[in-house]
Amino acid sequence: MPKSLQPAADDSAFASRESAEEFLARYLPIATAGNPKYRSGTAGVAMAWITKAITFGPGKNADGRLVSMSEEVLEFRNGVRSATGSHEAEFLIEDVQASEHTDSAALTEGGEIGLGIIFNCNSGKCIQSKYDGVPSSADQTDISIQDAILRGRILKAFQTLKQAAGDRKAPPDAK
Repeated sequence: MPKSLQPAADDSAFASRESAEEFLARYLPIATAGNPKYRSGTAGVAMAWITKAITFGPGKNADGRLVSMSEEVLEFRNGVRSATGSHEAEFLIEDVQASEHTDSAALTEGGEIGLGIIFNCNSGKCIQSKYDGVPSSADQTDISIQDAILRGRILKAFQTLKQAAGDRKAPPDAK
């Protein structure tokens, strides 16, 4: 089976919400720092998105959790860092679905398809983002994680948080 199509490895459950949060805080930055650079649409330009921190806070319901992530966005021109930016994303875990993601538009410098985890809102634009400090809302966000073992464990940690928080769907009359 081609590497890009292999399922994420090691998806065993976490014992608690707290153990999942501790795992994410420790290993998500390691996983993204270990990613290869990804080709951009411009010749000689590659990008890297490195998670610097992930934190958790109370959600809107008793079991809900607010997830806040910050990334450093690095641009390389002909192998030399040419720009640094930032990306922040914040969402209630009960308002999203987390799943594996294949991004055929994001290729590594070695030509492999970009792999990761995507968060899709149950409804509307439930994800609050900032790109270089400029706020916006989105209906999805993702994290690139090429390593199958870490991707599988990180996805399972997010799913553990989701299971503990429940699922908050939009009211039937919401569009």
